[in-house]
Amino acid sequence: MQLLMVASNFPPVIGGIQTYAFELAKHFDGRGDSLLVVAPRADECEAFDAQSGVSTLRLTGINDDLALSGIVPLARLLRRRNFDAAFATHWAPAFALLSAARLAGKKLPVFVAAHGKELLHRPFAHLPLVQRAYDALRRRVLHDAAGFFPVSERTAQLLAAGGAAPERICVVSNGVDPMHFQPRDATALRDELSASGPILLSVARLVSRKGIDTMLRALPAVLHEIPSATYLIVGEGPDYARLARLAGELGVTRNVCFAGRASRDLVEYYNACDVFVLPAREEPTDIEGFGLVFLEAGACAKPVIGARAGGVVDAIVDGQTGVLIAPDDVGALAAATVSLLRDPERSAALGNGARERILRECTWNHAAARIATRMEALLARS
Repeated sequence: MQLLMVASNFPPVIGGIQTYAFELAKHFDGRGDSLLVVAPRADECEAFDAQSGVSTLRLTGINDDLALSGIVPLARLLRRRNFDAAFATHWAPAFALLSAARLAGKKLPVFVAAHGKELLHRPFAHLPLVQRAYDALRRRVLHDAAGFFPVSERTAQLLAAGGAAPERICVVSNGVDPMHFQPRDATALRDELSASGPILLSVARLVSRKGIDTMLRALPAVLHEIPSATYLIVGEGPDYARLARLAGELGVTRNVCFAGRASRDLVEYYNACDVFVLPAREEPTDIEGFGLVFLEAGACAKPVIGARAGGVVDAIVDGQTGVLIAPDDVGALAAATVSLLRDPERSAALGNGARERILRECTWNHAAARIATRMEALLARS
């Protein structure tokens, strides 16, 4: 299959969708498909592309909300080269692809990944007429695309609510690289943190939706039972000041470590912790579409705690790979945390169950194979 991928989020920029795009690109390429990735220019992208192993064309301006400035260059590319299909990492680059195909006079089936937040995004809410036009363009993509690959059942529901035909929706969960994210010794990091007791870990952008405030509110009850526990928070974001202030108000500052941006490979943080916790919640214009961090922690054989919100219920199998609680339930979160910290055998069983599940069905190779097989099946019918 001659496949064109357009990714408005791509390494060397760091992020969840960037990881999704690059990992799928590597595995599409590894299946023997002829693949070209079109991605935005970024600092140090030339060095990254030279060692990535993925054929990548960099364009300026395809990383805005609608990738409008990418339409003409993409049309030129489509006139020069023939592709069997195109894959867009979310609906905005899909809009550019569909527009470019019309401009080039080409019939090009466009398949679209869906993550969640981008289906609720309202960047022009302060300009109602502009927002309505934006929403109309998004609905147009949901109507015209050949197929959709949401990362969770919740994201699939958002697609259907937006107008995508159910028969064109195929849920394919995120994956993880279990050869990179795997159990390893983390004594050095634990010593650096001067942690005398168990470590709870969250890895997230510091925004309200991630629910880190819920874990902070649960921490006094956890510390009452396990005074030596440390809550390690890795990530930056606009909610930092509020969260730091909340930790002070709760009297837990001494047991909380805001590490900021990861200064080392994330696999070291996952292995240093005893329990990974991220009780994310849904908000009107934002959602945890899946929760890749739960797979990363699970691949390191760590038990995880999350909330029944968004696509997290697809990332965690309750009672087998981790524990699910109700969103914003401080008492339930504290109880679940204490229970896992006090029962190392159960914690180990959940962590081992998480890694076994990942090896069985949740690698990037699994995800790429499912998407490619589905695209080929839909193309064969057309």
